[in-house]
Amino acid sequence: MFSTAIRLGSRTTYRGSRGSGAGASTRTTAFSSPKSRNAAATSASDGMIFKRAQRGLYDGKTIQSGHNVPKSRQKTARTWLPNVQNKNLWSATLHRWFPARVSTSALRTMDKLGGLDAYLANTRSEKLGEWGRGVRDLLAVKLREQRLNALRKNPPAKIQP
Repeated sequence: MFSTAIRLGSRTTYRGSRGSGAGASTRTTAFSSPKSRNAAATSASDGMIFKRAQRGLYDGKTIQSGHNVPKSRQKTARTWLPNVQNKNLWSATLHRWFPARVSTSALRTMDKLGGLDAYLANTRSEKLGEWGRGVRDLLAVKLREQRLNALRKNPPAKIQP
């Protein structure tokens, strides 16, 4: 009886790829544990943007993770990176070009809003990242200077009682 138990436990026969019958793999449950999750996915769920997005305009896009699942159903981990392009972006307010790494969704949003300046003004800080917030600060300083210069040239009329 002991020798039959060893023979039944051997993996010499074809185990099949479907169902939960004899020979079903239990390894897929190990892959779904929180400890085995992708660091980028966990940081995205915590609200943190991945590090590369701090150096460009990614419009809140992050690395996505999942599995390749072939016909044999043996899952292998994989990641999907955002579609990022190197572009020179024109700022009408600052009168200069900004070389930047930009996601295609950010480019589409810029087209919709009317350019880089409008995109930076109307987008939440979490979606901009560190680089975008820095450019937005430059834009704010320049706009403040323009308003002050306009007030110096044309001071408001005094209201008489």
